[in-house]
Amino acid sequence: MSTKGLLSVVIVLLVAGGVYWFVTDQKGSAPMDESASSNNEASSAMKMSPEAGRAVGKWQSADDAKFTREFREDSTVTDMYEGDAAATMTGTWSQVVDISAEPFEFPAVGGATFLKLVLGGDTLYFAVSTDTTVDKLVLINLSGRGNILTFNRMQ
Repeated sequence: MSTKGLLSVVIVLLVAGGVYWFVTDQKGSAPMDESASSNNEASSAMKMSPEAGRAVGKWQSADDAKFTREFREDSTVTDMYEGDAAATMTGTWSQVVDISAEPFEFPAVGGATFLKLVLGGDTLYFAVSTDTTVDKLVLINLSGRGNILTFNRMQ
């Protein structure tokens, strides 16, 4: 093979390699479409522990019958106070799976289930107590005074 023929083969290989790199690099950096985003949300919901999943439902405070908190499967949470519509707040909730990813210092409790609520611009962290049952939700407030919130299932 002549030098000219060898040079042509090398150039073709370089161009083909460059095209391959460009095409594969563009696929890797493309923004996620909606279906990929919803798949990620679904996989996050599947990662939820049974303890965290027990929170789903509408709960009435055992200490104040006018206060209710509803955790929905779509990751929304609503706090309501009977007789005070202005006190109603809706936000988001999730199970904290990786505590190192949160800007919060969690207590060193092995096997604990932690919940993160974002309501009215405030981020609140709770531990789900081992006293929680199908009909009773017991949350330990880690963000504030450490008070214990006990709820009875409404629905």
